[in-house]
Amino acid sequence: MEVGVFAHILVTAVQFILLVKAYESSESIEVAENSSPFSFLTEYDSGPSFDLTTPREVTVLVGKTAFLSCSVRNRGNKTVSWIRHRDVHILTVGRYTYTSDQRFTALHHRHNDEWTLQIKYCQARDSGLYECQINTQPHRSLFVNLNVIEP
Repeated sequence: MEVGVFAHILVTAVQFILLVKAYESSESIEVAENSSPFSFLTEYDSGPSFDLTTPREVTVLVGKTAFLSCSVRNRGNKTVSWIRHRDVHILTVGRYTYTSDQRFTALHHRHNDEWTLQIKYCQARDSGLYECQINTQPHRSLFVNLNVIEP
């Protein structure tokens, strides 16, 4: 398992345990009828979060365009960035692209939660782990693995 992924899982588990302890120590929490049994979590952590239904594995043919998506809810004034793990290169910050490689583009439309890294003319060396990161303290990350394959 990738060290960064393990660290993310560990941090998430610790955060969950702390939330459960906070919940258990509460005298009472009102839960509205027909609401999620985990709705109390938003009371303790209403900051940005990822839509975990977003694909974490993307496969594309050599020479084609890849779209790595990251959906961020409740972003507020936080910034979303894409980082390539192979060389720990910051590719995008917000809608700005910070690489001289013109194949990479940050896509985002106002009034939607989707942040997409577009990679044109994919090459085998583009394969690997990419991180969608929110600049919270500590950072929150969603990892997407790109597989570039020969036809």
